Amino acid sequence: MPRFESEKLQETLLDLLRSNERERQLRDENAAILAGISAMAGANNKRQVFNSLLSVLRKYIGFENAIVLTREDESSPLLELVSTCPVFQSSVWDVSSTFIRCMNGESIVLFSPSRVEEFSMRSTEQMMYCQSALLTGVKVSTGDALLIFIHSDKGQFTPHCRRVLDRFRPLLERAIIDIDYRERLQSLVAARTQELTYSQQRFKDFANTVGDWFWEIDTDYIFTYISAPELAGHIVDNENILDIFGDQEEVRQLLLTKLCSQEPFEDVEWQLPESEGGLWISISGTAYFNKKGKLLGYRGTAKNITSRKQRLFDLLEARKQAESANKAKSQFLAMMSHEIRTPLNGVLGLMDTLADSGLDNEQKTWLNQMDQSAQLLLTIINDILDLSRIESGNFELYHSKMRIQDSIDLVVSQLKEQAIIKNIDLTANIDDSVPEFIHGDKNRIAQIMFNLVGNAIKFTNDGAVHILAKATDGQIQVSVTDTGIGIAKEAQKNLFNPFIQADCSITRRYGGTGLGLAISQHLITKMRGEITLESELGVGSCFTMILPCLNCNTEFSKQQEEIYPASDHELNILLAEDSQTNQLVAKLMLEKRGHKVQIANNGDEAIAMYEKKPESYDIVLMDISMPVLDGLQATQILRERGYDIPIIALTANAMDSDKVLCEDAGMNDFLAKPIQVSELEMILRKYQFITQVVS
Repeated sequence: MPRFESEKLQETLLDLLRSNERERQLRDENAAILAGISAMAGANNKRQVFNSLLSVLRKYIGFENAIVLTREDESSPLLELVSTCPVFQSSVWDVSSTFIRCMNGESIVLFSPSRVEEFSMRSTEQMMYCQSALLTGVKVSTGDALLIFIHSDKGQFTPHCRRVLDRFRPLLERAIIDIDYRERLQSLVAARTQELTYSQQRFKDFANTVGDWFWEIDTDYIFTYISAPELAGHIVDNENILDIFGDQEEVRQLLLTKLCSQEPFEDVEWQLPESEGGLWISISGTAYFNKKGKLLGYRGTAKNITSRKQRLFDLLEARKQAESANKAKSQFLAMMSHEIRTPLNGVLGLMDTLADSGLDNEQKTWLNQMDQSAQLLLTIINDILDLSRIESGNFELYHSKMRIQDSIDLVVSQLKEQAIIKNIDLTANIDDSVPEFIHGDKNRIAQIMFNLVGNAIKFTNDGAVHILAKATDGQIQVSVTDTGIGIAKEAQKNLFNPFIQADCSITRRYGGTGLGLAISQHLITKMRGEITLESELGVGSCFTMILPCLNCNTEFSKQQEEIYPASDHELNILLAEDSQTNQLVAKLMLEKRGHKVQIANNGDEAIAMYEKKPESYDIVLMDISMPVLDGLQATQILRERGYDIPIIALTANAMDSDKVLCEDAGMNDFLAKPIQVSELEMILRKYQFITQVVS
């Protein structure tokens, strides 16, 4: 019995010792927790909180490094929040089953982390620190958090370490929540601080650029603040803002009106006296109120706008000069139109008369070449005179029945002599596939071909220039091939731009403005065609003009011509023209077509002759530019006196603006000089038809 009691007593003493040990351990742990909480309470940042937690746990768990990971929602990966090892900074961890167990409150010891999915994706450098691991999770207000203890040696963590974590869970939760909160608070403060810094810098930048001078006044317009006592050299020594304007009452009243409206205002302009440089100041401002809406005063800026006013003045002056130059150009073009067209009218008119003077076939061929050359010259003159339309790319095409062969023959005949001088073979071949007649603008097509063939001859020193026309796939292709100097690939890119040639040296050697290809490209585009180029430097070039093939049959042509049917009805025509040459030309052309002509030398004579015998005339051909009384004034007088006889403008002023002036004066039609036979006959047929119907 004594022996049994002795054993019982020993067991009791042993239990007491264990109990005392547990009590001591609990006291130590509680003391450590309290010390940790106290340290965390005094921490200034998340790093100090984290270090306070680790200093407590290191007494019970042998770890080398620790990491805290967090996420905001279940679909996101875990991001490093804080760690003791630099290689884990800003690391991202995918979430799998092991991490999910921990975040649900379980503590896990990993004896071989590399076999766990979450660790298997870490880098080799990171895994050197993760030979053993201890994990536990914590719920925070914004999501999930995970605390990982790691060691570079295997087997450093035991189930005892896991039980320690469970006992220290309140401290863990407090620390991680505190770290997460401080991190978010720190991020928010940093963001707000950065925004404030940017805002301050933005205000400084605006202040440096938006105005030269800041001001503030009260409700009595007394200054309460000015940024500087000097404004653009002007000393501001007045108490009232309305007194700074001196004797400029208009500016003072304008500012007072703006202030009384209590609405934001800007650009109240004020010019300093000439004695202070005459600088211009722009004043802007707005009213400001207290929280109850009571007006406290006004504040704003004043800025030196002298340079802006000078630029505006310079722009206005430049605009006036441009308008003046444009007006001078228009006047010059109008004068040139009249001076060039007047003699050209005589040339074309006399050639028309000469055609019926009994010429033999060879002479008729010469005359035909003369006529076509004159027509081409007229086209070029029209381009020059209509410069504004060329610059804006607004050309008008005049389609009619034409033969491609005629255009090619004209170009070849005109340029043949140049080719002979350079000992170059100039040949042309028209394929049978090309229709005899097409519908197109023959003058514009001839102009394009003249540019292409002329360039080919100009830039060919030896060999040949060959023209080939053929029709294929509903298109007419006219190619101009030469054995000239060729064009480099880089130069071909800009070849169709105005004033551009393949090489600057070409301008000096060969001459030319570089406009020909640009105009040709524009014209062909208006015709819904294109120009292609194949060229090799030192070998030669081939330019191809491609046009839509608009076949023109005889029936179509006749329908166009017989809008007003041919008639032998005789017209009595009063011709008002001051040029004796043009009188002769017009009279010959009209009498040749069976009409009677009476001539007046100016507008005053025309009015007198018509009023003397108004029934003797069917139409009036009225020149515009005449001495004593011009055609516009004469027409206006006749209309004011109630005469409704058809009056056709006959003038060398052929610009669109001239046509508008003629219509406004009361004229019925417009016939430009030099007189085109087809246009003249169309006008005559029209009024033959009208006068026959009336009679």
